[in-house]
Amino acid sequence: MKTILNFIIGIAATTVFVGCSTPSLFPPEATRDAAPLEFGVLEAKPDVFKGRAVQLAGRIVGVEQSADGILIRAQELPLERHPAYGPAETARGTSEFAIMYPGTVDANALWFGNKLVVVAVAQGSHSVAVDGLTRTEPYVVARCMHIWKTGEYGSYGIEDFPNLTDGYYPLEHQTYCAS
Repeated sequence: MKTILNFIIGIAATTVFVGCSTPSLFPPEATRDAAPLEFGVLEAKPDVFKGRAVQLAGRIVGVEQSADGILIRAQELPLERHPAYGPAETARGTSEFAIMYPGTVDANALWFGNKLVVVAVAQGSHSVAVDGLTRTEPYVVARCMHIWKTGEYGSYGIEDFPNLTDGYYPLEHQTYCAS
């Protein structure tokens, strides 16, 4: 009887542990050496992190196709404690960073306002053309990105979906990993 009781308690504990764990956005090999980073530190001294894996979050503000892949400009957003919950929304404007993704992505995943979390290797700072002007921004090469397709609703927090003021919209999201 005691053995059966211990077995049932073990099954219940395992179910609670597995059921309450936060899902992972990325495969383990993509995040093995990456850590969330205070964006202000990366922005102030981007060359210090050159070659290191970082995890950043943001909102897409520009996309450009290039010979190397897709150059995504993102407005930095704070990363939630658990990245699976996406970036946190802010009321104030934030700085931008550039992501080079050496692969293909669905066109609707690259819409202005979509939110993302990226695991990437920092490359220091690079000059990026923005509205005909050249700016220097922190630059990373993506291993994997998880994109929430918030589109024109980009000013809403991810937790506000699917119940927006004008109806029910299930929020699409997808992970993309460069090969």
